[in-house]
Amino acid sequence: MTKEQARILAKHKRNQIDSKKHIIKSKIIIQKIEKHYKFINAKVVGIYSPIQNEVDIKGLNLFGKVVLYPRINKKKRLEFVEVNNKTKWKKSKFGVLEPKNGKIINDKIDLLIIPSLAKNNNNYRLGYGAGYYDMFLSEYYPLYTMGVIFDNLEIDFIEDNWDIKLDEFISN
Repeated sequence: MTKEQARILAKHKRNQIDSKKHIIKSKIIIQKIEKHYKFINAKVVGIYSPIQNEVDIKGLNLFGKVVLYPRINKKKRLEFVEVNNKTKWKKSKFGVLEPKNGKIINDKIDLLIIPSLAKNNNNYRLGYGAGYYDMFLSEYYPLYTMGVIFDNLEIDFIEDNWDIKLDEFISN
């Protein structure tokens, strides 16, 4: 199956999850992340603002951790910005909340939690197709990468040679 066909199938399956199940499944994933030794030991954690029915990790307990959110810079590349209570936010052209200000930290990330539509049996992530995460990972590979998906959705798509394999996927 092509990645575009897999994207259509994965989006359809994810959009079939009703709002109550979405909340429950997201909470299960959060609980699994919080119990994971890589999360417990991480000092610097990159997360994301969920869009389009993605796994909602906003309830993740990040107390005591340096928290990073992604944004697209002027060079059309993904970068991770430290956030705190002084952070100002803006919506990107994709509808994603991104930090407007803050220290850029790309090369000292202990754990990067990455939204995913699905995975294949080789642990390659299926995203939206823009390649932002793959470009970032090819330049700054964090100590550990964790994709999050609903229902352990695995689709038999063929990854491209520029795709970057993730270390692990967490599901409900």
